Order: sequence, then structure tokens, then C-alpha cells
Amino acid sequence: MLESMPMLTKLRPFVCIFLKEASKMFEMYVYTTGEQFYALEMVKVLDPRTVYFSSSVISQADSTQRHQKGLDVVLGPDSAVLILDNTERVWKNHKDNLILMERYHFFASSCHQFGFHCKSLSELKSDESEPDGALATILKVLQQTHSTLFDLELSDNFSGIDVRQVLNQFGRKSGRDAR
Repeated sequence: MLESMPMLTKLRPFVCIFLKEASKMFEMYVYTTGEQFYALEMVKVLDPRTVYFSSSVISQADSTQRHQKGLDVVLGPDSAVLILDNTERVWKNHKDNLILMERYHFFASSCHQFGFHCKSLSELKSDESEPDGALATILKVLQQTHSTLFDLELSDNFSGIDVRQVLNQFGRKSGRDAR
């Protein structure tokens, strides 16, 4: 239960390992269509020691388009930005950069909020598997992508690399497809 918001949240299994390993390969941002206060509260839960997201939080107020996310507020060229998100429609102009993450529906309220007519993981008295869950699967995709992008044997010149081409080369855009 968050002290500053009337909200109960649960970290997805494997998230701590995921953040630690992903941060070794990529500069990471939290980007939400939610308000800044919400974003900062979630970052406190995800990263209480401010190791991963110290100043890399982008919220609704930072966006240049309403109900959309864009790379114009992220430092770096589009060709170098890999997006991990659970909502494809907010990335209308950057779908080639996107790895679609399946939503984590631990609580019944999450299922209802997003229109799913199924039992939540808590109702099933279950949870995702750490070694085989969504974050472990996505981490493998990120490791493959990073390896392909920065394979020193394949390229001496990193100026022409494009994360979108690498994602297309894998032929998958979803963590679900990578299993």
C-alpha cells in the first residue's frame, strides 16, 4: 500500500533482477501517460535507491502529444531507442522501436480496469514464474538485441546501427513471441 496514494501495488516477479541486468546494457527511462506524481511514486517502488531512474522520468506533462508517447522527449536518435511497453496504441509513430510487454494482472481490479473477463493471478492464488515469466523472457530479447547491436566482430562502425532493424531481424515484437 502506498502511503502517498490510495493504491495497492505489487512488483512483478523478477523485476529487481531485470532492472539490474537491463541497466548494464541500456540507459533506462520511465515513461508514462500518467501524471508526474504517479510516475515518481512508482519509481520509488521500483527503484528505492535511485540506481536506475535517478532523473529519467517522463510523464504526461512532458509529452508533446496528448494520450501519445513520442521519442521527441527522449535524448538520443530514434534509431538508438528501444521501447518496452504494455500499450502499443500510445506509440503510434514509433511501433518499430517497440517490444510489446504483456500486462501484469495480479489484482482483480487490474483485470476489470482493462476489460479482461478472467481471474487475476491473486484470485488463482498464483503468480508468474521468475525464470519463465514475462520479464525473464523480455530480458533474453534485450540481451539478444544488445549482443546483435554491439557485436564487435560484425561491425567496427556503430554509427549506422539501428535498433529497429535488429528488432525486425528477430521477427518478433512481443515478449510473448520470444518464449
